[in-house]
Amino acid sequence: MDIKAIWLEQLKGERRITRETITAMTDGDMRFKATPEQMSFGAQALHIISCQETLMDAINGNGWKWERGTTMQYYPTQESILNRIDYVYAHEQALYANMEIEQFFRMIPTAWGAPEPLIQLAMGFLTHEAHHRGQMVTYLRLKAMKPAQY
Repeated sequence: MDIKAIWLEQLKGERRITRETITAMTDGDMRFKATPEQMSFGAQALHIISCQETLMDAINGNGWKWERGTTMQYYPTQESILNRIDYVYAHEQALYANMEIEQFFRMIPTAWGAPEPLIQLAMGFLTHEAHHRGQMVTYLRLKAMKPAQY
């Protein structure tokens, strides 16, 4: 069993669904939010991207930088969000593709305490992405738009 191949395929599928979810919302509705205290649709997408960048930095030994400027101020349109997601996901795919299997089990220092195996961190961040993608699907449904198919 090749855990790296399984991980890369899972990642590719999750990224496809997230990208299709972003594409399903009209460009003019990137700032839509269900309630005032929630992040907008576009902000949800950018939050996912920003977190993946933060994880890649941590994996590469560059610490946990949470505030990245990946906001609607700098990425206000659907096109700019999709361009950013494509850029980040291409770098992420290359990062994992160039790793040896043993590196997936290497311990990564965390911002919240004890180190965790890289694969455990990466799976946790994928769960985090699914959570925000689920919120985005709800926003699409509230706007009577059809979400991506799983």
